[in-house]
Amino acid sequence: MLEFCRDSVKKLRYILAQWTAREWDNMKKFIGCLLTCSVIGVGGCAVGPDYQRAGSLNDILGLSDDAADAADAYVSAAPNSIAGPMLTMSRWWERLDDPMLGPLVEEMLSKNYTLAAASARVMQSQAQLESAFGSRLPSVSVSPSGTRAFTTDASGDRQYANAFSASGAVSWQVDLFGKLQRSQGVAAAQLNTSIASQEGLVQSMIAQVVRSRVAIAILNERLKVAQTIAHSRKLTLESVERRYRSGAGETGAADVHNARQNYASAQGDIPDLKSSLAVAAHALDVLLARVPGTTSTQLDDFPLVPPPLDVPTQVPADLLERRPDVREAEFALIEATETVGVRIADMLPNLTLSGNLSSDTANLSDLFSVETLAGSIVAQLTQTLFDGGVKWSAVDVSRAQVDEKAADYAQAILEAVQDVEDALVSETYSAERVTYLQAGVEAVRLSEGISNSRYINGLGTFQSLLDVQRLRQQSEQTLLLEQQDQWNARIDLMLALGGDWHQTPTQPEENNPITHATADSALTQEDKQ
Repeated sequence: MLEFCRDSVKKLRYILAQWTAREWDNMKKFIGCLLTCSVIGVGGCAVGPDYQRAGSLNDILGLSDDAADAADAYVSAAPNSIAGPMLTMSRWWERLDDPMLGPLVEEMLSKNYTLAAASARVMQSQAQLESAFGSRLPSVSVSPSGTRAFTTDASGDRQYANAFSASGAVSWQVDLFGKLQRSQGVAAAQLNTSIASQEGLVQSMIAQVVRSRVAIAILNERLKVAQTIAHSRKLTLESVERRYRSGAGETGAADVHNARQNYASAQGDIPDLKSSLAVAAHALDVLLARVPGTTSTQLDDFPLVPPPLDVPTQVPADLLERRPDVREAEFALIEATETVGVRIADMLPNLTLSGNLSSDTANLSDLFSVETLAGSIVAQLTQTLFDGGVKWSAVDVSRAQVDEKAADYAQAILEAVQDVEDALVSETYSAERVTYLQAGVEAVRLSEGISNSRYINGLGTFQSLLDVQRLRQQSEQTLLLEQQDQWNARIDLMLALGGDWHQTPTQPEENNPITHATADSALTQEDKQ
C-alpha cells in the first residue's frame, strides 16, 4: 500500500510536469476565482436584524417610571448584547439540611429515564448545529471505477478490454447574503433552547424528589399520629365501657356508642394514610427508575426533618437570570430573530460554484495523464423572479413570530417575578401559621390530659372529652400538613429564584456545557459583525 502511494505521487508529479503554460494559466485563473468567491462568501453581508438584548426589566416590559423602581428590585441591568453565559442553578437542595436528599437526587440524576430522553434531545440539537455549520463548507466527492469486459467472436475466442476512470467534484454554495450563517444562528439558538429546557426539567425533577421525600416523611408522621390517637381512643372506649357496666356517674349507652364510633373513626384513618403512603413511595420509585414498590420496604428510613426557618427578605436581582424558563424564552426570541434573516436572504440571489475533473483510459498507467483529463467549472446564480408573494409572506410571518416571542419573553419575566412574590408570601405566612399551630397542638394535648383525668374522676362529661380528642386529632394532622406546605413553599421559592438566594460560585466554563452552547451562539453573532 505504501509503495502504491509513492508511485501515485511520482505519477502526479510527472503529470503536472507535462502541463503546458496555458494549462497552468487556466489553473491559476480557476484558483483565483475560487479565492475571490471565498472572500465574497466569507465577508458577505448577513441581511436581517441582529438580536439586541434590553438592558433592564423596564426596557423589556416597557414599564412606566413609577413601576420601574419596583421592577429594578428583581432584575439587574444587563449588557445590551447577546445573552451571556447561562448561569446554572445552584445545588439548592444541599442547603435544606437533609442528609437523605443528596443520595436520592444523585440517583435520580443518573438513572431517570425522562432526563435521559431530554439529554438525547440536546444531542439531536447539537448534531443539527454541526450540520448547519457543515452546510457552509464546500462539498467534495470522488468516484473511481475500473471495468474489465470481454466479447466473444464467431470462433469462440474472447477479446478482453479494460476501462479505468476517476472523477472528482467540488460544490460550494457561496453565502453571499448570510443565509447559511443565519441558519447556523437558528441552530445555535435551538441548541441553547433545548439545553435550557433540559435544565428546567432537571430542576423540576429534583423538586419532585424533594417533595416526594417530604410527603413520605409527613405521611409517616401522620400515620404514627393516627395510630397513637386510635390507641388513645381505644383506652377511652375501655374506660367508658367499664364505667357503664359499673353504673358509675352519668355514663349511659349513648356514651358507649359514641366512644365506639370515635375509636372506629380513628381506625378508619389508618388505611387511608397507608394507601397514600404507598402511592407516594411508588412515585419516588419511578423518579429513581426503581421498580414501584422498592421504597415501600424502606419507609422507616424517612425521618421528618423540620422545615427550613431562614426566610429571605431581599434577594439579589440577577438570580432570575438562572431560571431556565426565562432563558428558554430568550433563546426562542433569538431563534425567531435569526429566522428573519434566513427568510430575507432566501429572497436574494444564490450563488453556487461547482467544478469537476475526470480521467478515462484503458490503461491504469495512463490515468490522470494530460491526454485523458476532462473538467469543467460552473458558476450558477439563481434568483426567484415571481412566486406570488410567497417569500414576502414568509418574511412577514417570521417578523410576526419575533413579536410573539418578544411578548412571550416579557411574560416569562413577569411570571418569574410573580413566582418569587408568591413563594415569599407563602413561606412567610406558612412559617407564622406553623408557629401558631404548634402552640395550638401543645395546648390541646394538655387539654386532653386534663379532660381525661376529670372524666375518670367523675368530674367531667364524656362529651367534653370527646370534643377535645377530636380537636386534638384535627390539630395534629393540620400541623403536619402545614409543615408539608412550608416545605413546598421553600421548594417553590428555590425554583422561582433559579436556585438558592445565597451567592454561590458557578461551574467553571470548561465544565459547563450550557456555557459552551451559549458561547457558540454568541460567536455566531460576532461573525456577523
